[in-house]
Amino acid sequence: MLTSPAMSRRAGFTLLEICIALFIALLVMTMAVPSVLSMLAEQRLKASFEAFDGWVRKAREKSITERRTYALVWEEDGITLITPERRDTDDAEAPPERLIFAEGESFKISRPSALMKEPPGEWVFWRSGLCEEAEISYAGASGSWRVHYDPLTTRGTFVDSEVK
Repeated sequence: MLTSPAMSRRAGFTLLEICIALFIALLVMTMAVPSVLSMLAEQRLKASFEAFDGWVRKAREKSITERRTYALVWEEDGITLITPERRDTDDAEAPPERLIFAEGESFKISRPSALMKEPPGEWVFWRSGLCEEAEISYAGASGSWRVHYDPLTTRGTFVDSEVK
């Protein structure tokens, strides 16, 4: 079969067609990357809340099942789950459970109904399953959130959140 010279020149793409295709691909990527990054940051924020909320549930469950008071105590590098009556004893058999902060993240507690102006960084869960009213603020590389915990149900309600 014979081919004409015009047909053999059209067998590939021209440089202009390749440049247009690359431009369109780059345009689509520049529009998609920020939304993907935002989605990943949102997932990291959600994971930080779920990790903290797991500690809240654990403190409440332990206080109910063991019928004793537990507290989440804020420290410089993390949050420790303790029983206030065993705070001063050195129990080598059962080291306290801790939620350690990742680098660049912080959890802060405020207690709106506390009687003191600047209460200590502790959140108490009584053996009845009730807790003090608390508002927890988180800040990290992915953004921040603030959650209000109800004293009767120990359920968190988002006050606000911001994705970076």
